Amino acid sequence: MEADFAPRMLYVTNQDKPGFIGRFGATLADAGLNIATFHLGRSAEGGDAICLVSLDEDVPEVVLNKVRALPLVVQATPLTF
Repeated sequence: MEADFAPRMLYVTNQDKPGFIGRFGATLADAGLNIATFHLGRSAEGGDAICLVSLDEDVPEVVLNKVRALPLVVQATPLTF
């Protein structure tokens, strides 16, 4: 997977199953967070996957905890550059 670095990003590892993208996007949208870029990659169909998004603003801790609690999410880490 190729992705450019941005000042504020969120790195998520998840299971490659249906429903992740919708729940993830809705969680960020419900919090009023805008996704600037969205990159996905996976090791194999149905296996481990990664999601790297750049955001227009920092992810508040309460939203980060909601992302971490989503089904299929293994971990979520905010990145700043």
